[in-house]
Amino acid sequence: MKQMITLVLLALAMNSVYAQSNVPNGDFENWHNVVVSATLNYDELGTGAADNWMSTLNSLAAVPPTAGGPGPVTVFKTTDAYSGTYAAKAISKNFPFGTGISIFIPGMIGTAIMDMVGVKALLGKPCAGCRPLHFKGFYKFEPVNGDSCAAVILLSKWNTTTKKRDTIGFGKMVRNTPVTHYTEFDIPINYPGTGSADSMTMLIVASAGFDVINFVASQGQEGNTLYVDALSLEYPMGIQQALMPEVGVNVYPNPASDILNISLSKEVKDASFAVYNAAGTLVGTFGLSQVSNQIPVYSLANGVYHFRLISGKELVNTGSFVIKK
Repeated sequence: MKQMITLVLLALAMNSVYAQSNVPNGDFENWHNVVVSATLNYDELGTGAADNWMSTLNSLAAVPPTAGGPGPVTVFKTTDAYSGTYAAKAISKNFPFGTGISIFIPGMIGTAIMDMVGVKALLGKPCAGCRPLHFKGFYKFEPVNGDSCAAVILLSKWNTTTKKRDTIGFGKMVRNTPVTHYTEFDIPINYPGTGSADSMTMLIVASAGFDVINFVASQGQEGNTLYVDALSLEYPMGIQQALMPEVGVNVYPNPASDILNISLSKEVKDASFAVYNAAGTLVGTFGLSQVSNQIPVYSLANGVYHFRLISGKELVNTGSFVIKK
């Protein structure tokens, strides 16, 4: 069975209306070593190169000397953890990149992969229908000259008309004072946009003046140090989200009123399509016998609904849609 990372939501209390899920490797227990040369190596998040739901900018260390490298390693595995064995330690550093050019590299952890050619980060991971309410974690912070750290979460959707990403949801924390003991941060996520997100960007940064589009524009103090552990997302009770799904699901029209079309990227054995309202209550289950399907939704009230695509007993994808009549 192919590996699928699923956010499994657990009740925090019997009377709670929320559920909390761990971010994939959000406990920072999994690391692997990357060898650049006989004298240079670094630790990277995940069990291997393909396990990169969250990553760092440490691959700058692979910039060759002919191009001004190697770049700095800015995120480290540490045993100074809030829970478990390991946590992540991010330190902002300067990168003398070519003659007379110094790029400030913030210690960054999150859903960003380094673009070596463009000297920028490629943001976001697929997360169809994701709609968490809070982004949480535990951190310590050692600022330099009053510099700030930040934690950011962004839910977005590609707009086929404007050829740009529309912001669906956003949350941010910025701190500029020392935090000497592991302390929880809790970021409420606001949803100013409409529609269903298809991507999640999650960043934890040792220097808040970062610019992932143009690193040359990043600002901050070298030596800013941020420790982070136990990242989690909070959803309404009963809602599950599958990340890195094996089967693509397209639901349309969205918003829908009478009929919802469901298009799968491939056939799914023993497929069922479970629909939940915003409170996490199951409102209907439909069998899907082929790649293209239709289900009636005329009886559903206006609002946001979440779905789970299940193959037998395996959760293979999740998402959401809107009913508007």
